[in-house]
Formats: sequence, C-alpha cells, structure tokens
Amino acid sequence: MSEIDTLVREIAKRLEEKAEKILKKEEATITITDSNIDDIITKNRVVFVDCWAPWCAPCHIYEPIFNKMAEKYKDKIVFGRLNVDENPKTADKYGVMNIPTTLIFLNGNLVDQIVGAVDETTLEEYIKKYLS
Repeated sequence: MSEIDTLVREIAKRLEEKAEKILKKEEATITITDSNIDDIITKNRVVFVDCWAPWCAPCHIYEPIFNKMAEKYKDKIVFGRLNVDENPKTADKYGVMNIPTTLIFLNGNLVDQIVGAVDETTLEEYIKKYLS
C-alpha cells in the first residue's frame, strides 16, 4: 500500500468518526406537543418553551439564539419548542397571541413569558433569574 493510500484511508477514517459524533449529538431542545407538555412541566423544575411556527420569520431568527442557550444550560433547564400550528390547545391555554413567545415554567406553573425574538443577552438574563 502506498503512502498516499495510507493517508487517504486515515483521513477517511477520521471524517467518518467526526460524522458519527455529529449525527449522535443529542439535541439540546425537545419537541413539545399538546399531549406531552403537562408531563414535561410537572417533572422538571424549570422549563423554557419556544412557541413558534414554520411561516414566522422572527421565529427563525430567534431559533439559533434559543438553541445556543439550550445547549449552554441543558444540564440545568429543559428547553422545548412548540409548533403553535400543530399544537393550538397549548397556545390557547397559555394565551400565546404573538410568536415567537417563550413560556417560562417553574415547578409546573407558568411564571413568565418573553414575547418576541430577543437577543442572547436578554434570554440569558431570564435563564439566570429562574436558575437562582
């Protein structure tokens, strides 16, 4: 086997290992639905729920910010995303009139909400408030 063949195989093996790690990477957010929300909010101390819809441009701007904070705080808070088009009962129950809206639950109760696509600093301030 030539030196080039050895290098190609080594590079291919490394790329395959990296791809496996990326594919196995666990999502920091969970999908929340009308049927699972009560279970999630009652079994977890702090839950942040991003209410969104596929057609909502500000929702797509906010999503990476929400996901970044979810990744950063995944060991302390449950972060979930609720598609309001597919789960209207929950949106109605909690009075979601505009999206994106982030619902904040503490010990099973809705304690706060953030209306609109906020920046990273603002979202993190809310997170820190409910972690303390």
